[in-house]
Amino acid sequence: MKRMGNRWLHFICVLGLLLLMTQSAWAKGESDWGVKVTPTDKTAQIDPEAVITLSFSQQIKLANSKEMTDKTLLSVVQLTDAKKKRVPFTAKWNKTNRTITVDPVGNMEAGQSYKVTLLEKKLKDAKGQLNPEVSSTFATKNPVDNIAPKAVILPGDGAKQVKLQDKVTLQFAEEVFLTDGNILSSKTVATLVRITDAKGSQVSHTVTWNKSKRTVTIKPKGGAWLPHTSYQVSVIAGQLKDAAGNVNPSQSSRFATGAK
Repeated sequence: MKRMGNRWLHFICVLGLLLLMTQSAWAKGESDWGVKVTPTDKTAQIDPEAVITLSFSQQIKLANSKEMTDKTLLSVVQLTDAKKKRVPFTAKWNKTNRTITVDPVGNMEAGQSYKVTLLEKKLKDAKGQLNPEVSSTFATKNPVDNIAPKAVILPGDGAKQVKLQDKVTLQFAEEVFLTDGNILSSKTVATLVRITDAKGSQVSHTVTWNKSKRTVTIKPKGGAWLPHTSYQVSVIAGQLKDAAGNVNPSQSSRFATGAK
């Protein structure tokens, strides 16, 4: 008998735990209201294209006893961003499933926080009880970087009358690293650039790397370009990558020097 009593007590404890877990999925207010919001509160990494749903545990109507329509939902639900600015959305009511679907206009922004709120006393249940305020704050995924790192090359393509003492610079808008794992330095960055003349012959030059400015500086050996000469600066593809792993494409810029 003692063993059966222990089993019965164990069964009651497990059953109570299951009931507690089931009820915790619903946001409870001052009445018997049950509202489940998806995404749930404090959820991160939500797809910016996702929709928001509010699911109800029972059939509901507007506080004035009228049936809900898609248009009336705009005064029932509110969507705001991290600055508490209202975000426009469209909404649909599914009476069969007892769900409100909130679809932000133009999708949400990546890497941003949002708050969806069921405004207080806008709805009532079959018992005539008005709803409490229910809200959920969540964050969308950070933007995905699919842009290859490209340099701004000066002198620009087609530049003329370039001064003989001018330097060629390649500046990157983001942090870049060597794809082979070596540290980016004035020594290792040399393989990134090739300088040729109008005949396609390689021109001797020096290359330096400024990490803080993310700039490659190129100077011809001897300190000056030849007068009235055309040059091409070529950036070799696949030498660098950014923090997201995007690899640099090939680039080129042609310029012509002026007189001494």
